Amino acid sequence: MRRGWSMVNRCILCKENEESADHILIHCGKARELWTLLLSTFGVLWVFPTSVRNLLLEWKIKSLGKKRRAVWRMVPICLFWCIWGERN
Repeated sequence: MRRGWSMVNRCILCKENEESADHILIHCGKARELWTLLLSTFGVLWVFPTSVRNLLLEWKIKSLGKKRRAVWRMVPICLFWCIWGERN
């Protein structure tokens, strides 16, 4: 084992970065693949903010129809739940 490198603080999904809620839920390469797939379904290009909090604050699209808007509002929570379940 390399000196100064601890598995305890590493992301369980990618094993590359330090584990934090922001990393696991939006910045981890594995989570990012899911986000990309999901966003492409809606035809959205998204620049991810630095934190989960900011993502939730910025999660709005005004041009969606009523039904798609309802689904759109649930997307981050559903994806967070799935990713967190895999993490645990």
